[in-house]
Amino acid sequence: MESRIELMPGVFLRAIQSDKFKTGCISLNFVRPLNAREAPLAALLPSVLLRGTAHYPDIRSISSFLDERYGASVGTLVRKKGEILTTGFYADFLEEEFLPEGEETFLPVLDFLGELLFAPRMENNRFLPEAVEGEKRNLLDSIDWRLNDKRTYAIGQMLSTMCSGEAYGIPRLGNRAEAEAITQETLIDYYHHLLAHSRLEIFYLGRKNPDTVAEALKNVLQPLPRAVLDEVGNCCDREVGEVRQVVENMDVTQGKLCMGLRTGISGNDPQYPALMLMNTIFGAGPTSKLFMNVREKLSLCYYASSSIDRFKGIMVISSGIESKNYEVTKDEILRQLDTCVRGEITVEEMESARCAILSSLRASLDSPGRMDEYMLGCALTDRDLAIEELMEQISKVTLEQVCQAAQSLRLDTVYFLKGVSE
Repeated sequence: MESRIELMPGVFLRAIQSDKFKTGCISLNFVRPLNAREAPLAALLPSVLLRGTAHYPDIRSISSFLDERYGASVGTLVRKKGEILTTGFYADFLEEEFLPEGEETFLPVLDFLGELLFAPRMENNRFLPEAVEGEKRNLLDSIDWRLNDKRTYAIGQMLSTMCSGEAYGIPRLGNRAEAEAITQETLIDYYHHLLAHSRLEIFYLGRKNPDTVAEALKNVLQPLPRAVLDEVGNCCDREVGEVRQVVENMDVTQGKLCMGLRTGISGNDPQYPALMLMNTIFGAGPTSKLFMNVREKLSLCYYASSSIDRFKGIMVISSGIESKNYEVTKDEILRQLDTCVRGEITVEEMESARCAILSSLRASLDSPGRMDEYMLGCALTDRDLAIEELMEQISKVTLEQVCQAAQSLRLDTVYFLKGVSE
């Protein structure tokens, strides 16, 4: 049973009552526009808040509290959904049916989340300097890690070129320069702005009645200030002109070839299920055309795969190659894409891809974390489509619809990270 309830202006609860799991979960997601200045602030703030509260002033006391609640856990969440950024917390806890009589987990964890938001440990109306500086160092390390993971780096460089001037080109954690510029003052100002001017999307999965959850949340969130909410949204339509081609030289042993394509199809579009199936046939999984032909049959790459962003309507093709194979690999990848456009797809390819998607969606029903991810996506696309309904739509997609989805693809950017010695 699923419910969507507006708790107060700009605060929404999506609740699924289920006795399928022994643990319940809840996530609090402040919905923000993605921009260069705000991305590192949104990444840093929840980590600083989780360093201490008025009643639990340090990490040790927080850990002790969670241990006493039978191993409950609370973590930070920072998610990029197209040109929308969400920041907040995720908590899970043992259901009370499995505890000694009179013991509680749900309300204590909920109260703790409220304390994280409204009663963080402060000195002189500022966050503790050691908390801010410590978490800021962790954030900078995470940003720098992108350069060490060359596959992630190459995709990021391609997207920053492809989406220059668009919010989507900004990394989830932001860039180093903006992160380094964060101060005590800018972080506390952002904290107050976020609470007052953000839409809040909450997801709950557990055994309690949605109305009971709603009432408990209303009490916990009573201190939440409400003002004019900042606008957020995604745009997936942009004209494609001449294909942009970028070559970057770096001391790497394996070249990275990335291509960005615009689809014009987002999760709200009736064509989206066909695009999902087309992407799986083309490049997602061990039975895809990229894997079977470009990697296995022709041995042109170490890996090759494609993915789609349901919020922005972008397809990313990523492959690791020997630099000398750049042109032939690029041409073969595009040739494999053209076979999808022309409908050269076997029954086995169609059904293998369909089974893979249905299996993945079915597995989501057995994972609270994946359910949370999916339901947040529904909230941000304003499309209340249950996983079971999406599975039914996937089951009915035809070859003609797959071809139509493939025909919507427009190559925008080709990026190549080339070894300097080659």
